[in-house]
Amino acid sequence: MGLVYLLPRRTPRIVNGRHVHPMSDTRACRRSARRLAYDANAPTGLVEKGSTTDGTLTIHDIEFSSPKGGPARAYLITTPTSAAIPAMVFVAGSNERREDIRIQAIGVARRGVVALVLEQSQIAAGRSQIWTFTDQDRSEAIQTVVDARRAIDVLIARNDVDRARVGFYGFSYGAWLGAITAAVDKRVSLVVLRSGGPQILAEIARASSRTLTPEYTTTMARVDQMAYAPAIGAPVLVQNGSRDTTFTAEQMRAWQERVGGTKTVKNYDAGHTLDAQSLTDALSWIAERWRLP
Repeated sequence: MGLVYLLPRRTPRIVNGRHVHPMSDTRACRRSARRLAYDANAPTGLVEKGSTTDGTLTIHDIEFSSPKGGPARAYLITTPTSAAIPAMVFVAGSNERREDIRIQAIGVARRGVVALVLEQSQIAAGRSQIWTFTDQDRSEAIQTVVDARRAIDVLIARNDVDRARVGFYGFSYGAWLGAITAAVDKRVSLVVLRSGGPQILAEIARASSRTLTPEYTTTMARVDQMAYAPAIGAPVLVQNGSRDTTFTAEQMRAWQERVGGTKTVKNYDAGHTLDAQSLTDALSWIAERWRLP
C-alpha cells in the first residue's frame, strides 16, 4: 500500500533491501529538511495585483517570489485593527485552488486574524498538476511548503501581525503540507489539520490506472507527512470524518496517533469534506487558543 502505514509502531519495513523503522528514517527526513530551507533574508518581492472588500475585510490578490522560482500567488485577507493580531496560512486540498478554501479563511479572519490563502505551486500556468508519479510530485510538495514558509515571512513583516501567533490551516493535501511546515518551521504556533492522513500513493495510482515504481515510492518517502508529524510542537487540532472513503479507519487512527504537539482530535459522522459542525469547532478552537473576541 505504498507508504500507508498500518503496521504496529515498532514493526520495521523494508526499503531498498534494508529494514527501516516505519515513519522514522531520520536521515531521509534530514535530507528533505535541507531541501525545505531557503534564504529568509532575500526580498519577498511582494506585489498587490488588486483588492476587493467583504464587509469590513479587505481581500488582497497578491504575489510574492517563491524561493524555488516564479511567483507564489495568494489572497491576503486583512481586517481593521489598531493592535497586532494573529495570522494564519491556509492551504486547500490537492490541486484545489485558493478560492476553494477562501470562505474558511474569511470566517477565521472575521474573528480578528490576518489570513493568507496560498495557491499550491502546481496550479501555476504551464505546470502539470499532481499526481504525475514522477519526481515532480515531490518537488511540488517541497515548493508549496517553502512557499508557505515564505508566506509566514510576508505575514510577520506586517505591523498588524503578532509574530508570536502564526498558524497553519490545511485541508487534505493541505494538511499533509501543514504537518511538514509546522514540523520544520517553529514559528507556526497553532495548527489545524482537516481530513489529513498518511500517504495513499497506491490508492491514487490504482484510481488513475498507474503503477507505483520503487523509485517513486522512495522519492515520496522524503516528503512523508507521517515522518514529520511527530515533530509538530504547537497545539494542533486534528479533524477527520468517520465516513471518509479516502482513508481507512486504520489509516486515520495511525495519522491521529502520529501527529505530535498538544493535540485535540475530533471525529465526525461525515465524509472527506467534513461538515458544518467541524467548521464551527475549528473556529471555536482557534478563538479559544488565541483568545479572540
